[in-house]
Amino acid sequence: MSMPGSFSPHAPSSPKMAPTATASSASAADVKKPDAFLRPPLRLGESSDAYSLHSTSTNAPGRFYDDDPAELPGSGGDDDDLPPLYTDEPSADGVRDPLLQIQDLHSKQHGLVPPHLVVPATGNEYHIDRRLDADPSFLQRHIEACAEIPPRAFVRLRGTHTEPVRRGDKTERQTHVDFDVRLELTPFLYSDIATHTSWRTLRTADNFAKVRRGTVFATRAPGFGGARAPGGVVTALEAGRPGLAEWCHRYCASHAGLKTFQLRREVTGWNEDLVRTKLETLVRATGYQGHVAVTFPLQGETVTVYNDAATNRWRLLRWVRVLCVLTLTILLTWPWLFFRTARFEVAVVEWPLSRRREGTAGRRDYVSLSEEQWYNMWARAVRRAVLERRQGTLDQGDLVAAEGAQGATFEGQTEAQAVAGNAVGNFVRAGVSAMNAVNVRFGWGGDH
Repeated sequence: MSMPGSFSPHAPSSPKMAPTATASSASAADVKKPDAFLRPPLRLGESSDAYSLHSTSTNAPGRFYDDDPAELPGSGGDDDDLPPLYTDEPSADGVRDPLLQIQDLHSKQHGLVPPHLVVPATGNEYHIDRRLDADPSFLQRHIEACAEIPPRAFVRLRGTHTEPVRRGDKTERQTHVDFDVRLELTPFLYSDIATHTSWRTLRTADNFAKVRRGTVFATRAPGFGGARAPGGVVTALEAGRPGLAEWCHRYCASHAGLKTFQLRREVTGWNEDLVRTKLETLVRATGYQGHVAVTFPLQGETVTVYNDAATNRWRLLRWVRVLCVLTLTILLTWPWLFFRTARFEVAVVEWPLSRRREGTAGRRDYVSLSEEQWYNMWARAVRRAVLERRQGTLDQGDLVAAEGAQGATFEGQTEAQAVAGNAVGNFVRAGVSAMNAVNVRFGWGGDH
């Protein structure tokens, strides 16, 4: 996703956003800054509670100084030629040091330890570190840190058609891609992206859920229809749902030669059927007669911790996997690894886009935008991309271009439609700012 330089990553408050705590900032009277000084980037490395992950940063405000060195021209003469000085003491609210925020951004990009492998196609991470095998507290803090990083959620709209192709004496049907565009939902996982506030929750598997609990196959908890886990870790029936700390302790206490602990990220509260219907209707309105597919892929859906063993390091090497396939030894190695590995797949972090409103039937509160608001924000840009047969991810530039062409595209609109258009424009501007912030968070412009 590209990021136009003319947009600031600080989003104006959207009228439909859920109420959140506002981040403290210094007033213009307290801190005077020259025009060339950029506003600090978003704070992305805040700490979080193990169970309630809806916290905001409590970092102490940074300080800015201007010592006015003597060698600067005019330092002892006309003060009008000098840029305004920063205050020696910040206000009570303070201004955060942008350099420290950038350091926090990179230091907590992948939890407490860097990943051993990140799969480019899926964004899934694999970690190998001895501390994660021996220290339950360290493993717990690592999982909690990874839970603070959202998955990259997308809406993918793809149109294809088939054509007959003559190959020798045979006629085959070949699929051609007419358009393939993606729209990112990640900015809308935050109720206030400037303060990194969301509704995410970290939970463990319910006792009745069929998951791998240090086992080879998915099973329920002992006493709830499940079998006792191997290795002697569980010696009695479950008394309540084990928390993350307990599962980390069981993982470290397991004597299995090969074992994994997995965190799964989920995006919930999004009406996929409604969005799919609206996008398909929008495409058909352009006269398109091909096959339309609307999917909702996730990048970085899982974080998997492997215990530090030579076998686990070898199984993550691409050339080893290719060699096993080419030599057909995968027929032996895959079953051996499958039955040899004890898997703990009990941790899930949910990133809701909406949740049910308490005391009401069928009504929901949205963390940022509803499906209708999101569609109204993107509809013009999507229609334009489909007609241009685009392939790739739509970004802020597409929103701005579509908004700029609004008058030429929708001439003769009524006053009520104009008012609605202004509301959509507000969502567009807020969406552009939010996506700018996500670009800062994850980086942009790299090779794919």
